[in-house]
Amino acid sequence: MYFHTDLNGCPEELTDENGKILWECSFQLWGKRIHEIEHEPIKQNLRYQGQYLDRETGLHYNTFRYYDPDIGRFTQPDPIGLLGGFNLYQYAPNGLTWVDPWGLHGEWVNPKDVNFSQRTISANNYAEIMKNGQWDWNRSPLNVIEVDGQLVTYDNRRLDAALEAGLDKVKVIKVDPNAPHPNSNTGKTWWQKFQQRFNDKRNKRAGGVVPNKGLSQRPIKC
Repeated sequence: MYFHTDLNGCPEELTDENGKILWECSFQLWGKRIHEIEHEPIKQNLRYQGQYLDRETGLHYNTFRYYDPDIGRFTQPDPIGLLGGFNLYQYAPNGLTWVDPWGLHGEWVNPKDVNFSQRTISANNYAEIMKNGQWDWNRSPLNVIEVDGQLVTYDNRRLDAALEAGLDKVKVIKVDPNAPHPNSNTGKTWWQKFQQRFNDKRNKRAGGVVPNKGLSQRPIKC
């Protein structure tokens, strides 16, 4: 099956390999359904990026909180507090061109002020994309944690690419260290996942366990 989305990645149609439409839906600007048609007995519950429709409540599960498409706002305040701005319930400034896949809101910082959580990274072409101005920081920011005033990233390849590209600012999401990591199937928190990365055997082979405040030196490309 294939998804066909609008500008900000919200699904509008679902088709099979022959191009037959299985499901389609039109939405208002902030994600409220206008007209949904199921051509086949299939429930398509993906909505805005990072959101999953709860059909019992009509709310969208957005990893860290719930989003109400009827009012275009989250139902809980931003877990990163005022770091995301004064409007703690806002989805994004513009629902057509902005996305908030984590239910959080980011800020811009100098990449030189962020430390790494790894000593090695795999080779990639991110720097070239960033140099060309084609990297979408709204969709792919850096997830960072603050340790004694120092920002440390979980997304080491992106940070390294930003430095290589000579960028003077990158978008970051400050995560709550005690919040569950969205990709952990064992319930690990962000801090536990960072600790797991600090103690990774590849770091140990390349020079030792990474300290909690991370490393300022760029990682080695393997």
